[in-house]
Amino acid sequence: MKIVLPRVILGNRGDLASRWGLLLALRALGVDDVTVFAALPEDVPEIGYLRLPYGRVRNLLPGRAGWRALRRADTVVWGVGLDMQDDSSLAKLAYLNVAFRLYRMMGARVMVLFQGAGPLTTSPGRFLARHLLHTVDLFVARDPGTFHLLKELSPGLNAILGHDAIFLPGLEAERRAADNPLPVGGRPWIGFNLRQWFHFSSSIFPYQFARRRYLRRSQARMADLLNAAERAIRGLRMQGTVLLISAYQPHTVPWEDDLHWLEQIKSRFPGDERVVLVDWPMSIPAYFDLMSRLDLMVGMRLHSTLIALRFGVPSLNISYTLKGGDILRHLGLERNAILLDDFLQNPMQIVERAQQMLAHPEAERAAVQRAVAEAMDTNMAILRRILGG
Repeated sequence: MKIVLPRVILGNRGDLASRWGLLLALRALGVDDVTVFAALPEDVPEIGYLRLPYGRVRNLLPGRAGWRALRRADTVVWGVGLDMQDDSSLAKLAYLNVAFRLYRMMGARVMVLFQGAGPLTTSPGRFLARHLLHTVDLFVARDPGTFHLLKELSPGLNAILGHDAIFLPGLEAERRAADNPLPVGGRPWIGFNLRQWFHFSSSIFPYQFARRRYLRRSQARMADLLNAAERAIRGLRMQGTVLLISAYQPHTVPWEDDLHWLEQIKSRFPGDERVVLVDWPMSIPAYFDLMSRLDLMVGMRLHSTLIALRFGVPSLNISYTLKGGDILRHLGLERNAILLDDFLQNPMQIVERAQQMLAHPEAERAAVQRAVAEAMDTNMAILRRILGG
């Protein structure tokens, strides 16, 4: 099998971590011929796979070496993350239709592995999604909501229910302690992540092409979210040291980075050593190490929760769409998902749940470890089935 992974991931630590999980699992299962497009060498684990730079138009024009890799590939793996949706814009679905048809014209199978789908709430979005699925040979869904949506849109699709690719073996060995200026003492360490929300629309124009308009749309609700986060952190800091952790590499995609919002939170705690802004660059292995050393993670970005869970850290997810609750329910950890609207109305429920979890760390970690082990077994069985076929 000659595999190419052309999906563009720019600075998103969650998607990068999931891609690391997939690549490490492929290597462990003996797949040698893999080409990965990436922005930076350090975005790919050092396991001998060929890395190529992204081309223009989000890699639709990949450059000479990229075209060679696509021509010789028999399988395109569109791996990890969430692409098939229409809440942010319709442009992504149109782009995927062009990309997948291009890969099929070049003679490759298209496998979408460990991805999410939805929401799809507009007629144009569902139309584009149905046509997109006609080009897909296999879709491994990361959650039940995705799986059921796929079957509704395309009943004959070859779809398998799995978990996020973060739940694959090999990441433990990739952790690498760095010279992070982390606090001394003040345990437990409680990670906290927040993202911009309330700004999406189903416009044809993606967010990055109309940032001011999208930002204005979200301002009032984001102010409410920051106020709720401040209240929650004032309670959490009484339990330990709160680390404000972005899900993006600094200065990579500024309009999508969480750091701007975390800086605003930190400004409400000037000089407070129990609220620490994690704003320094980290490699993916250093990020793994940081997340694995937490005692509790509270994440609005889904992958900030999932990465912590992957390393056995009890975690809470502030679910801004159905996917957060659905994925945690799929893991058997539904008590650890809190709806965004509920959080806005009562931020202290995060503090109360955190207190319960921190009071019984061994039991909480044991529950997480059982859930992670089951998810990893499921995902590895799926990969063996795919590669064996």
